[in-house]
Amino acid sequence: MTTLAKVEANRRNGELSTGPRTVEGKVIVARNAMKHGIFAAVPVVPGECPEAWEAHRAGVVDSLGPVGLLEINLAERAALLLWRLQRLARYEAETVAIAMEDLEVPPLPTPKDSFPPPVSTFPTMSRVEQLRDIREDLRSARKELAEVMQARNFFTSETEGGIAFEVAESVLDIAYERAESAEGRRSAPPAFNSKAFFRKLGHAETDPQKVSWTPDLIQRGIAFYAAFAHEAHEYFRDAVAAALAERADDVARQVKRLESEVVALVRLLDGQTARKQAAKLLPTDGRDERIAKYERHLHNLLTSTLHELERLQARRSGQAVAPPAVADVTVTVDAGAN
Repeated sequence: MTTLAKVEANRRNGELSTGPRTVEGKVIVARNAMKHGIFAAVPVVPGECPEAWEAHRAGVVDSLGPVGLLEINLAERAALLLWRLQRLARYEAETVAIAMEDLEVPPLPTPKDSFPPPVSTFPTMSRVEQLRDIREDLRSARKELAEVMQARNFFTSETEGGIAFEVAESVLDIAYERAESAEGRRSAPPAFNSKAFFRKLGHAETDPQKVSWTPDLIQRGIAFYAAFAHEAHEYFRDAVAAALAERADDVARQVKRLESEVVALVRLLDGQTARKQAAKLLPTDGRDERIAKYERHLHNLLTSTLHELERLQARRSGQAVAPPAVADVTVTVDAGAN
């Protein structure tokens, strides 16, 4: 049993804290414990743009053309109801996006896959794994581009001293391929990294990575393949240089494409991370039905508001306003009532 002394003490304690008194304080308290903001009555919640709200409000009010304080209040109320309905639509879109991003995706087909297998036969991988593989491909492509560019520069600039094995490999690979595809040859040419190739050049070393490559040695290799293809040395050399330039352009395009894919995947993953963080604030405790009811409630309020505004505008223009054919009725059920 509560005594009179206890009741009096409770009254005195209650007077000590009556909540915020200023307008600013009441606005702050209105956002207490806010998570997703779906049921918030305030126009702008964290994560929304005040400028977007103002543009939305002004656009709706202007389109409804209210005159007088009462019509303006109804138009602004309609703008707020529409804004809150859009907030619900964003929540639904984010919920679906998060669910879809949790699904695994097939890997990107490689350029050599002219006829890729059906999607069902692809091993699935996450976007993080895709990003890792694309970055590895990008590192390889950049390395190849650097080597091909050096090989192309071999024909466009004066080179003295030792030459890296990768440059010699790029140049002589092209020369070998051209000699191999030459018409009228009686046998296949020896590959530049074979013992037969070095014997033809009169070189004692047979390991191409241990050879001290020089401009003269590479030119001798080009001349050997030109003779094998029955082409003039100068013409053959120019054709090899043109093929190297074309390969450099192809690899440069590949690098650019892979860089674009990395940027796109990073942005996608950054957005996915942000959405997953936001998902922690979304209601996940079985409130879908409550949200659906709330959406219907907002829609009914919007309909009744627009109907009332239309009747006021018709009356203002001198039209005879008949009673509404459909009554706007809002029913509230108290589950705890007897």
